[in-house]
This record gives sequence, C-alpha cells and structure tokens, in this order.
Amino acid sequence: MGVGGEKKGMREIPETKAATRDKDFEEIIERVIEAGGEIIEDETYPLYTDIGAQEMEIGTQRIIEFNLKGMDIQLTRNVETHLLSGSGHQKHAEELEIPRVKITMKRKSELSNDWQIVDLDEDGMF
Repeated sequence: MGVGGEKKGMREIPETKAATRDKDFEEIIERVIEAGGEIIEDETYPLYTDIGAQEMEIGTQRIIEFNLKGMDIQLTRNVETHLLSGSGHQKHAEELEIPRVKITMKRKSELSNDWQIVDLDEDGMF
C-alpha cells in the first residue's frame, strides 16, 4: 500500500501499450469502412534515418488512402522502434522499450491537391 493507505495502480507493460495503439489504429480504419469508405491504397514501408554515411532502419510507416463521401483521406502511422542518440561521429541508435507511434490523418476534396491535417479527436468525422 502507498502513502495514506492508497494502493498504487499496476504499471502497464510495454507490450500492452503497443497493442493498444495498434488496436486504436485498426478501429479508425474500421470506422472508415463502416461509414462507406473505399480503401484505395494500404502499404507498409520501412522508416530510415541517417547515421553518418549509413542508413539504418528505425521502424515502419503504414499509409492508407481511402475515399469517403467525395473526400480523399490519407491515414499514416509511423512506428519508431529505435531512437537516434548522440551527435557528430558519436551518433548511434538505441532500441526503444516502447515503440513510439504517431498517427496522422489528412483530407482533401477529390478535385483538390491541397491536403489538410485532421484532428483525430474531432467529433463528426465519420
């Protein structure tokens, strides 16, 4: 028991956090499909960073493009498994205990070339 008789909550393990983030991303995709979205592209690519004259893979990037009600929407998830540390000739990559996940969404009209970033917490998107 903690101070004042309060029991501290259990600490979430890294694998659970990563699984939750993956689940959140998949739920966004499901919501798009349920709303009538048509997936145009779903590709996964490696993420690289430069360390001196070399490139090192530090994670993955998944890009999903779909059309929903006359709007083109691009959903991107970057999962970084390594962190670049140091400077100059002392740069090196360290493996992260918990992968860093960044999800971004952009949209544009079918007739436009200008993408706008969408706030994922915005109500009424789907």
